[in-house]
Amino acid sequence: MGGTGYFSETERAALRLTEAVTRVSDGHASDEDYNAAAAVLTADQVSAVIWLVILMNAFNRLAITSRYTVAG
Repeated sequence: MGGTGYFSETERAALRLTEAVTRVSDGHASDEDYNAAAAVLTADQVSAVIWLVILMNAFNRLAITSRYTVAG
């Protein structure tokens, strides 16, 4: 992830971990990604990010599989 200045270091770490968890089918979330998050997030925050990402990915997969159409 590039540094755009739009996100704080904490937000970038959470986004990096989010990407790693979301793309876990490409391989495991690397120690580098996890450690980058753990360096600026508390253990509770790391856990919360991981659980929220898992939950959102589950909802997305359910919507995709059930052919849910977003009205807009």
